[in-house]
Amino acid sequence: MSEEAVTVTKKGQVTIPARFRKQFKIKEGTRLLITQGENVMIVRPLLDIDDLLGIFSGKVALDEIRNELDQLRKQDRY
Repeated sequence: MSEEAVTVTKKGQVTIPARFRKQFKIKEGTRLLITQGENVMIVRPLLDIDDLLGIFSGKVALDEIRNELDQLRKQDRY
């Protein structure tokens, strides 16, 4: 496991070192999940639907998937 020290700003922000951003494909707008453990904080990127598109590559357009999800969400409402 590799480590690197970072500094927290007044606003509670930190800069993720470039090597970690590249390794975990973290870009501007990437959502992160923070999990609390015993004396540890784990930060990991949340997958976006765009990240999962590779499993349907060439088979389905992203817009079709989004439209289908929207329709399913509407059906779930009571």
